Formats: sequence, C-alpha cells, structure tokens
Amino acid sequence: MIIKRSKEMERKILDKIKAHLNRAPRSLDKWHVSDLLYPRKSYWQRKDPQPMTDLQALYFTAGRAHHGILEACLGKWEKPKGDRADAGEFEKLGIYYSPDLRMPYPWEIKTSRSEYEPKDLEKGFSGYLKQLHKYQACMEDDKGGLLVFFLGLKKGFRKVPALHFYQVQLTKKEREAETANIKKIVGSLNTAVKTGKHDKLELCPAWMCKDCPWIEKCKPWLQDPKRKPTREDDE
Repeated sequence: MIIKRSKEMERKILDKIKAHLNRAPRSLDKWHVSDLLYPRKSYWQRKDPQPMTDLQALYFTAGRAHHGILEACLGKWEKPKGDRADAGEFEKLGIYYSPDLRMPYPWEIKTSRSEYEPKDLEKGFSGYLKQLHKYQACMEDDKGGLLVFFLGLKKGFRKVPALHFYQVQLTKKEREAETANIKKIVGSLNTAVKTGKHDKLELCPAWMCKDCPWIEKCKPWLQDPKRKPTREDDE
C-alpha cells in the first residue's frame, strides 16, 4: 500500500470550495448586520475587497456545515405562519438582517473552538451577543436565543462536542439603545465611504490586526500605538 499526500488535489478542492462560497455575493446597496460588528473592517471590505484566503474558506466551510444541519433540524419548531423559520433576509433600520432562526424570536447559532465555557458569559460571548442584540433590535423583540456548538469542551482528560443554549433577555431600554447604536454605525459607515476617511470608525479588536490585509492602509496605530507592526510580526 502506498499513501501519499497530494497538495495538487488539495489546491483543486480549495478552489472549488471558494468558487462555491463566492457564487452568490451579498448585495451592496445596504449594509448587513454583520457589517456593523466591526465597522472599520467592513469599510475596507467595501473600499478594497480582497480575495478569500484558504484559511477563511476552511473556517466558512466548518461554520456553514454546522449551521446548515442545526438550521435544518431546528427550523421546524414553532414555524411562524407564512414566514421562513430559517430566517431569510429582511430589511429594517436601513440595513439587511438575517438571524439564523426565528423561533419566533431571533436565535443566533455559533461554533466555538474554545475548550471551556466562559465564566463571564456576557464578556466571553461579547462578539456573539453584539450580533444577536442587533437582530433583537431589528425584530423589536427583547427576547433572544444563543446556541453555541462547542467542538471540543474539556471533560476530564477528553474533549467532547457540546451544545449549550442561552436565553438572552434585554430590557426595553437596552433594546432601544441598540436600535440607536445601529443607526449611528450605519451613519458613520456611509459617511466614511462617501468621504474616503475611515479614522472616525471604531477600531477592530486588536487580535484582528495581526492578519489584516489592510493594516498598512488603515494605520490603526495612529489611534492605538500598540498596534504598530513590529519586525517580529512580519517574520
């Protein structure tokens, strides 16, 4: 028996994956909820789009596979009459939004590679909640659901997959504040694209600068000197 890795075949597979993921690009006439999570990144994606990397393609493949199975299974629960339980795409507050599920309140499904559930859920799931809260604001629903699929939680000496569901309840005041925040971010993004000036947009989390293709154009160190690339970063 001969077993030999074929990088040539891997290249063909990855190219097919990218072609599949890029087959239906998002509409650009309005911003999407995901664009509001990291406005500065969204600005550069709109102004200077970059081809999908191999790593991004693999992350998308893993995430979409898990999402697809969960949405197919769970979308049958309490399906709103005349609507799609798998959400679909809707328009509100000048943006497009598409929660993973509507049960009938918005659910967000996330895949996590973390080995531990965060002790501080609000802090540990801050990125997930930022997106869910925007769906809650768009749907005018104080109630939300966060379904996290952990790929390998530590359990003794083993790592096992696990599904954790979290009820997320906003106060009316918190939801209204999120609505105002959406309008503010949309206004800032529109102004930035129109003027070509991004410096007023909120910085992305520092870890995102590490592999950012726009870092030399973005110059985040003008606002946060610690983000200046070092020679070690280039090696």
